[in-house]
Amino acid sequence: MVPPIAPTLPPASEASRSTLPSGHTSTARRTSREASRASAWLQTSPYLSTLEPGQDSPLVYLSDTAGPAYPVGDEPPADAAFGVVGLDRTIVWESDAEMRALLREASLVPQTASALRRRFGADRVAAAVARGWLQKPEDLCREYRLVSGEIEVTAHCNWGCRFCPVATDPKPPRTMPMALFEDIVAKLAGERVDYVTFQFFNEPTLDKHFVERLEVLAEHELQLALYSNASALTPAKGDELVRLGVLRHLIVNLPSVDEAEFGELTGSRSYGHTMRNTEAAIAAGLPVQIVVNGVGERLAKNLAGVQDRFGPMGAEVYPSLTCDRAGDVGGEYAQDVYAAGRLTGCGWPVQHVNVSVTGHLFLCCNDYYQREVFGHISDGTIAELMTSEQAIALRRKVFGVDASPADFLCRRCHNQQPDFPGRDFRPIATFG
Repeated sequence: MVPPIAPTLPPASEASRSTLPSGHTSTARRTSREASRASAWLQTSPYLSTLEPGQDSPLVYLSDTAGPAYPVGDEPPADAAFGVVGLDRTIVWESDAEMRALLREASLVPQTASALRRRFGADRVAAAVARGWLQKPEDLCREYRLVSGEIEVTAHCNWGCRFCPVATDPKPPRTMPMALFEDIVAKLAGERVDYVTFQFFNEPTLDKHFVERLEVLAEHELQLALYSNASALTPAKGDELVRLGVLRHLIVNLPSVDEAEFGELTGSRSYGHTMRNTEAAIAAGLPVQIVVNGVGERLAKNLAGVQDRFGPMGAEVYPSLTCDRAGDVGGEYAQDVYAAGRLTGCGWPVQHVNVSVTGHLFLCCNDYYQREVFGHISDGTIAELMTSEQAIALRRKVFGVDASPADFLCRRCHNQQPDFPGRDFRPIATFG
């Protein structure tokens, strides 16, 4: 059993619970007392990370499609003691070294505001509260900042890649109805996400509504990061991407340019289609990135082969961060991760919203079986869904505010490893 992480807030005294004589109990007064007790406790936001002046950023945002991104901000002033990075990815430089001590003190468990004021000064505590660095314990993990909407437009793939759960447990074909898709896109447009995807262990270009969906995106002025194996990305579909102007990036999964090895790794005979369609996409001027999945020496060899074949044509070629999808992929791709104790945060639950082919919202891209569901798109706006009690409860587990069960999905995910190079949060409670 994982021990509780944050202690239960002290209950009100017995005297404060006693029932007043009839006619003397005021609901407003009782609510005021309860609010006063709650605001008497403060805790550091688990979304905060710190960095030193002159230090390379310890935060790397790898889940966006334009390559690695980093926190932004002005050069540190001469008197900067440290920097703070929150959800907006902006560095705020702080000259008061005692502010860092305050944030550390209140990071693990809630602290009484009065004790913090006595130790660190009322003005310093007030400043931390005003910036959102110190919050009421019940408000932790309520905030989010969406970068993308990940829409599972189809629930099937024509490949069975060895590094993907589809190879051993493919899902039955399903297609998202257009009415449901239009509702999702309209709500995402209201959130002003940077882009959407059509991916979730599927091949979106097999979708019979593919071009119709592009037209809906164009109507809402939304950009598409298209992840594809290119086997069904015909030149005609490429022409539609050009015509509608919705493509942010085309990310092609290509584990090898050797036909025999390609077949072995993908379980597919579509080598010729994939090669021709990829070449046609590059020739059409589409922004093509090719990711090469694999591990070890085999990855290094295949990466060089793909680079030699497609690099001169103008494609960007990268190795992929192949992982075992929180334990759902075995063999040479198994990572054998288990994160015990307090979990340490992850960007997926706050920066991306994943919507299943049936319209359900779930935790993240590594949740192949969609175990951690927190609502349906018909239940409200994106803002209402992302701030629902179910969504907040999941984020509190991911960021270590509340205890999570031993079988919680994130405990088996590489994103929870403290030394994972793509960490986009380094909570003060863990990293200091």
